[in-house]
Amino acid sequence: MAAVLVLAVLGLTPPAAAAARSACTWRMQPLPAPAGTTQHLVEATDHSGGYAGRAYFPATGWRILYWKDGRVIDYGASGQGADRVVGQNRAGTIAGTSLKGLYGEHVVSFRIRSGQREMLPALPGAETTSRAAGIADNGDVYGNALLWRGTGFVPVVVRWPHDRPGVVEQVQGVPDGMALIDVDGDGTLLVGARTTYPWPYLWRDGQVTRLPEAPDTQHGYALVIAGGLVGGSLRLGSDPNRPAYWDRDGVPHVLPQGAQVTQLNRNGLLVTSLTGTPFQVWRYGTSLGQLDGAESVTTVGDDDSVGGSTRGQNSLPAAAVWRCGS
Repeated sequence: MAAVLVLAVLGLTPPAAAAARSACTWRMQPLPAPAGTTQHLVEATDHSGGYAGRAYFPATGWRILYWKDGRVIDYGASGQGADRVVGQNRAGTIAGTSLKGLYGEHVVSFRIRSGQREMLPALPGAETTSRAAGIADNGDVYGNALLWRGTGFVPVVVRWPHDRPGVVEQVQGVPDGMALIDVDGDGTLLVGARTTYPWPYLWRDGQVTRLPEAPDTQHGYALVIAGGLVGGSLRLGSDPNRPAYWDRDGVPHVLPQGAQVTQLNRNGLLVTSLTGTPFQVWRYGTSLGQLDGAESVTTVGDDDSVGGSTRGQNSLPAAAVWRCGS
């Protein structure tokens, strides 16, 4: 009883409560692919039935796609490298990167809004390493850059303002050495140090605050933020890593199955993963079943749709969306 009371105070969900189930069958909807593509996948959503991603064409390489209202819009390729989507906001604006080199060490960033592609300038001194990582609802794109600081390269967080084309600036208030992990719709940034297990911090209104940890935390990290909720992983005591999320008050909650929260939305819909097992879906501490056929999960919309990829007939990724049925 004492242990359960401690868990309740900390916001850590007891296993019996976390294992509660709600009937839900996740139905997969394959998304159409333009003729000639060999693989394609969803990477972001506009939260109202639209999905951005990429497709590979043997003749031209990776191109940016947008699935909306039964149509597929092909935004083509930047011509600067292998294109990919890193974020999309509610207005449909897409943030992306083009990678060159064997390990993607040369990067160019771009934004697509109102159908027009805009190449984003590099931070001076970081001409090949200014990398977009997410976008806020107002259209500001955020990312990371590496700057030489005398003895080595140090990550800094940068912003490309939506209302000042051609401008890039370092985000004030984020210490050098911290990197951007994800961007919330209101512009709150999830950041952490470049370590194996980067403890999560939030940047908001020029201030960085550390997310709280539960007693006996060995390590933890975060991957996503949405609507003030943060998802990641915690290891408590001698237990293995478990999926975790921090609520809007900063209280950590741990789920009993899986290893990490891979994606989430502002409604508390969480997708958890564990190597070699199907992706699991939760509403906060209530299990909502699993995503059969999912090879990757890359986004969760605030309409409670889950986007990613399944395995196509050629065994390569194929874009798909999952929704809860009765």
